[in-house]
Amino acid sequence: MRIQLLKRASGYKPFLYDVSHSDLCVYLDRRNHPFVNIIFNSFANHTNVNKCPLPSELCVEHFRFPVKALELLPLPHGDYAIYSTFSYDRREQVLLKVFFTITEFR
Repeated sequence: MRIQLLKRASGYKPFLYDVSHSDLCVYLDRRNHPFVNIIFNSFANHTNVNKCPLPSELCVEHFRFPVKALELLPLPHGDYAIYSTFSYDRREQVLLKVFFTITEFR
């Protein structure tokens, strides 16, 4: 599993966080990283990825990223992306890309 926070500046560039765990099931058992918890909890109610063993088909449905979840992080205004790659059985299974803008008037 890998979750990256990127900021747009002549393309999307890594910004602050680039977190990797060897396996999604390891993270689901421990849930021990604050940034990953913020991101994962934002769509936990919209996915069937909650515990292991994982279902054969992974899905995220009716998801709208709650930018308010990021108020815990001191991000300046700008365009951002979160790239999340989930892997298990030593293979990448899901790539989820979320794009959002933070304005001065949050």
